[in-house]
Amino acid sequence: MRLQSQSVRVLRDRIEVEYCHGFGCFAVTAVPFKDAEIAELTQIMQAGAGSAAEEREAVKQAVAYFERHAAKFAGTGTDIAGNYTLGGDTSQLDCVDEARNSTRLLILLEKKGLLRYHRVAKIEGRGNFIDTRYPHNTAVLQEKATGVKWSVDSWMRHNGDIPEVMTLKRWFKEGYS
Repeated sequence: MRLQSQSVRVLRDRIEVEYCHGFGCFAVTAVPFKDAEIAELTQIMQAGAGSAAEEREAVKQAVAYFERHAAKFAGTGTDIAGNYTLGGDTSQLDCVDEARNSTRLLILLEKKGLLRYHRVAKIEGRGNFIDTRYPHNTAVLQEKATGVKWSVDSWMRHNGDIPEVMTLKRWFKEGYS
């Protein structure tokens, strides 16, 4: 997590989050979060303050917000869901980009004290062609009270759409790829 944590920088007048795009983090754009954007994220997350399940719903909204906000700086507003063929096109993201970006947002939420029921866990991957599944990555949250891990996966969604959140166990077994 240390490398991911270094991708969220607190500066004097803003927070910058490194945003990967172009497949495999080919391109990286520093996305600024000023007071107004932090206030928006805070409001989104406060809507999920009642329980772990509500917090996961708020995380979905926060990831969608982050993607729309980042698109203004990274030019990724036309990112299409689940694509395999547009590598090198810096307007597109693969699952590596999506997992890193979502993890970085989760780290930002954690640093701002906006995650009450979860902690950020390491990115997980599945599939290796031998098992007839294409390799795929996801960001992961771990519920503090139960230890259950949850995938936060936006790759099968267009830019700014609500990501899939499911138990990591289910994601390994049946999630898309």
